[in-house]
Amino acid sequence: MASGLRVELLGPLRLLVDGVPVDVPGSRRRTVLAVLAMAQGREVSRTAIVDELWPDDPPRDATQAVQSHVSRLRRHLGPYADRLRHVDGGYVLELPDGGLDVADARRLADGAASDALQLWRGDALDEFVDCPGLAVEKVALDELRLRLGDDALEAAIAAGASRSADAASAAAASPMRERTVILLMRSYAVEGRTAEAMHTAAAYRRRLAEETGLDPSPALGTWERLVAAGSLAPSRVRTTSTVRTPAGPLVGRDQDLAELLRLLDTQPVLTVTGPGGVGKTRLTLQAAAEHSERTGAESVAVRLATVTDGDRVPEAVAAALGLRLVGDAAPETVARMLTGRAALLVLDNCEHVVDAVRDLAVALHEVAPTVRLLTTSRVTLHVPGEFVVRLQPLPLPRDGDLARLGHQPSVQAFVEHARLRGRDFTPTPGDSAVLFDVVRRLDGLPLAIELAAGQLGAVPLSALHERLGRALDALSARRPTSDARHETLRATIDWSYRLLDPADRAVLRSLAPFPAGVDLETFERLSTEAAPASDPLTVLARLVDHSLVDAAQEEQPRYRLLETIRTFLLDDLDARGERTEAETRFLRWASQTAAEISTAVRGEAEAAADHRLRAELANLRVARDLSRGRGDVELRIDLTLALDDAATWRDQTELWAWAVELENDPLLRGNPRENAVRASAAEASWLLGDLVSAARLARDAIEAAGDTPGVVSAWSASAAVALFRGDHHRAAQHWAAAAARSPLPSPYLASGALALAYAGDASGADALLGDATRALALGPSPSHRAWLQYVAGELTAASDPGAAVGSYAAAVDVARSCGAGFIEGVAAVGLAAARAALGDVRAAAEDYVGLLRYWSAAGNLTQLWTTARDAAALLDAHGASRVAGLLLLAAGSADAASALVGDAAQRADDILGRLGPDETAALSTRVRTMTAAEVVEVAVDALRSELGGPSVP
Repeated sequence: MASGLRVELLGPLRLLVDGVPVDVPGSRRRTVLAVLAMAQGREVSRTAIVDELWPDDPPRDATQAVQSHVSRLRRHLGPYADRLRHVDGGYVLELPDGGLDVADARRLADGAASDALQLWRGDALDEFVDCPGLAVEKVALDELRLRLGDDALEAAIAAGASRSADAASAAAASPMRERTVILLMRSYAVEGRTAEAMHTAAAYRRRLAEETGLDPSPALGTWERLVAAGSLAPSRVRTTSTVRTPAGPLVGRDQDLAELLRLLDTQPVLTVTGPGGVGKTRLTLQAAAEHSERTGAESVAVRLATVTDGDRVPEAVAAALGLRLVGDAAPETVARMLTGRAALLVLDNCEHVVDAVRDLAVALHEVAPTVRLLTTSRVTLHVPGEFVVRLQPLPLPRDGDLARLGHQPSVQAFVEHARLRGRDFTPTPGDSAVLFDVVRRLDGLPLAIELAAGQLGAVPLSALHERLGRALDALSARRPTSDARHETLRATIDWSYRLLDPADRAVLRSLAPFPAGVDLETFERLSTEAAPASDPLTVLARLVDHSLVDAAQEEQPRYRLLETIRTFLLDDLDARGERTEAETRFLRWASQTAAEISTAVRGEAEAAADHRLRAELANLRVARDLSRGRGDVELRIDLTLALDDAATWRDQTELWAWAVELENDPLLRGNPRENAVRASAAEASWLLGDLVSAARLARDAIEAAGDTPGVVSAWSASAAVALFRGDHHRAAQHWAAAAARSPLPSPYLASGALALAYAGDASGADALLGDATRALALGPSPSHRAWLQYVAGELTAASDPGAAVGSYAAAVDVARSCGAGFIEGVAAVGLAAARAALGDVRAAAEDYVGLLRYWSAAGNLTQLWTTARDAAALLDAHGASRVAGLLLLAAGSADAASALVGDAAQRADDILGRLGPDETAALSTRVRTMTAAEVVEVAVDALRSELGGPSVP
């Protein structure tokens, strides 16, 4: 038991003597104790105590009354009565260290906010609000508590914790406190809820202007720009990323960089062109990074070097931007999904897909003019509004004077790159002639300079000069050609390549088929196959040191070839007659990798499998295209079926499209796995919103396969179609069939429980969910756990929305942790509806705004219309019935929307019935002229204007 004397005022006054609470009766006696304790060992005069006890009209015997209260207080102090002493004119209460919770809180405030907050048991000094001095202290302690709360939130947010619920509560309690509002913005942003973060800032600006006439501090604007740029979103949920400043020196390009930054403010399409190796990519990435840092604008880079087919350009762009394509992967589709989005899109290495890039640029110009394009290409795009910057090689020195050489950009670049290999590299007067000749022979090409300078760690400058000279002379065509510099670059790469020993060259060639690079494990595997006698890590270190392999430190280390080097190596493979064999190994790798992802995604390692899938998607895409060019349908079947389960729970529409595209390929006909592909395509079709095709494909697959387990996806797709068409009993039956045929039945059992719940069979739904929970042990993947949490929320939403909130929130968290974006989205819809049912209207409205934006950008129309209907119910309940009716009519006329049955159908009928036939007819006419994106904007405006204000209960 604690010993000593302690007074606690951070809540109702409490006196502890040797750890035992002692009752202090009477408001005036309690006030005397509070005043003396807050003095913290300082003398308090009788007059001051009288003023606290009777601030307006003290009695004649006030001094005697104070003495009486002090005397009685000493009795409460027990063995510590002598701590309350009388001094001339007043009293002193001596408390030991740790004897006052207020002092403890102030001591902890600067270093342990969370610990300090634990000391509060309620509102500090709340019972003494009529005492002038204590009321002032109360204000200070209330402010301290708010600051500590903000400090604790800020520390948690900085650590990446999900704290939006706590931040929202704090902001609701102190809606005019700017720091708390900023923390709510940041908490939303780190959870990937950018729209809600921006709405929070806008609402605060309006509230501040309406209630005070003031503007917020510049800090709010700074955080708004960071949020808008996506700088605060964690990598696990971030769909786009701001371009970062590349590593390595950028020498001699100050004027070019300044020009690009100036043009980025005014030009909608900016193309940087020039010969290979001139530094186009390095310069544009630097410009994009500085532009984003200066303006706060979103910027996204797309490496088109990994795209071998022009038809794949829209897919690559959509993947980089986090868009979910539905239907044809056409430029117009991508452009429509970017309408109104302000972003800088960097398209690197466009020359081999220039027609496709041109089509995309035209579509963006017509539909999404707020998107700016910054491209690199060896040829111009020839699109309206294009401004071309022709990047020239770095200026070359005119003589070998060492003093003047040091001021030449090409020489400076050579020296800077050389010092990356050896810090002490400093040219001497004796080196000037050799250095002058080396740099001139490199034609001022930054890549050639980097490659040549990188060899100085292995050979001296004189040897570099001799060998480089021979290589260039041997490969120089000595003819006036516009591509002469390209020949010089090829010679430089060839020379660097020849410096490697044969085993290292063999390993380097094995990397050439991989446009998106490889991870460390794959590199080791390739190295072992190509050079069995060499240590893979030693080989890797040499290749990186020679600047022939780029080591990118991402979430996992990744090793890529510069595209010019990759092109050189592919040519070398052709010359050796080895390209077919190398690409065949690449295709075997793709098949094996897809199979490994397929296995891992079904277990506890799902999050790692998700990261691997996203990192390897560009390689898998090229492998698929390569196999199609070869007429090899087997590899495409391998990839499609292996990634079928992973694709189901993720917003990876490209994988869904693969299944649909393959099912339509004549080469598939008669293949033993044709029906399995058809089943996969059925699942993909309903996910893409094509319920008609999904039903047809599922029926055909089931009829052809009978009872075989290879059509689980067909049964599941058929069930999903039935669910969305309102046939809940049929949906439950078909999910039962899928569960019976699957080695991992848990998600199908849970889906069946969902269908039974919608059919009104609550007890059957509960029982089936219990079966699904027990079946989780067969394959405990996080996405399956998340799905069960979502279904649990759906089953309790009507009867216990509070419990449903917990289930939905858990589903969102687990789904986000493993990349299951589809589950995260549908669970977030349920969470918004449950919050609305609990009366948290503002939070529900903010949720719906974010979700409508998300589903619209992602292109998931089925979930968009489900969310719109839920938002309509909320709007109708708070007086916005006309907008609610418009949303219901828009959803009712959409092919991708699910059928309405039961209570949901009755609710929609009631809303439209109250509007009356004339109003309903007018809204129907309006809906027929609106796009889905326009309907979303109407809904968002209504949610913000009608439900987002401070007056909402």
